Amino acid sequence: MTGEQVNPPKPWKSFDDQLALLNQRGMLTDNQEAAKSYLERLGYYRLSGYWYPFRVLDPVQASSSKTPRRLDRFIVGSHFADVVKLYVFDKKLRLLAMDALEHIEMAVRVDIAHRLGQADPYAHENPKCLHGHFSKQIKKNGPAKGKNRASALA
Repeated sequence: MTGEQVNPPKPWKSFDDQLALLNQRGMLTDNQEAAKSYLERLGYYRLSGYWYPFRVLDPVQASSSKTPRRLDRFIVGSHFADVVKLYVFDKKLRLLAMDALEHIEMAVRVDIAHRLGQADPYAHENPKCLHGHFSKQIKKNGPAKGKNRASALA
C-alpha cells in the first residue's frame, strides 16, 4: 500500500495475545479455552461488533455528544460468554430472516411465472405482457434484436 495512512496498522497478535488484551481491558472469560476457540473460529474483528455495546462510554464525550465514542475498556461485569450469546442470537436471526425471505421470493416467482404463463407461454419475450420500464427497451441490434430487456437478459 502506498501513500500516507490515516491510522497505522495494528500489530499482529496471536489468539492468546488477543484474549489477554480482552482480559486486560476488563472482559471476563470464565472459560479461556472456549474463548480462544471462538477467536480462532470467528475472528477478533468479527466478534468485536458484538462486544461493542459492552465497551465503556467516553465520559467526556458522553455528556456533549449524541453519539459518544466508546473506550477500549469494558463495562465491569462484561463476560465473553455474553458476547458469544449475542453472536449466536444474531446468527440465528439472520438465518431465520433469510429463510423467510427465500419463501417470499419463491412465492412471488411462482405467482409471476404462473400468471404470465397463463397469458402467454412466451410472455417473458412479449413486451405487451410486461409492465412499463421493464419491457420498454426493445433491443435494436445484436443477438437479442427485437426482444425486450427481460428476455435479452435470460
